[in-house]
Amino acid sequence: MDFSLERIRSLEPSWGSNEYLLEIAWLYNRIVLTGSQMPVIDLAFELVLPQEFVGDCVSEAIDRGYITNPKRGSFGGKITPKALRGLKQVGKHRQ
Repeated sequence: MDFSLERIRSLEPSWGSNEYLLEIAWLYNRIVLTGSQMPVIDLAFELVLPQEFVGDCVSEAIDRGYITNPKRGSFGGKITPKALRGLKQVGKHRQ
C-alpha cells in the first residue's frame, strides 16, 4: 500500500484521469479489505484530500467499472478485473 500512496501522490489529483482513478480503486479496495466502515473518509485521510473530492473519485471509479457497487449491508465495493487489468497495463501493481 505504501507504494500506491507514493504513486498516487505523484499524480495530479483528478477524477477525470483513468490513471488516477485506477490508483483510487486499488487503495479504496485495500481499505475496504481492512474492514473499514467509512472507506471514503479513511481514504481521504490517507491521501490528505477533501472527503468530497475522494467521494467523487470513488463514484467515478464505480461508474467506469473499476470498483463494484457496494452490496447491501456492506461498507464498500471491490476492485474489478477491469481495474486490475488497467493497473497491470501501467505495470504498477501485482496481486
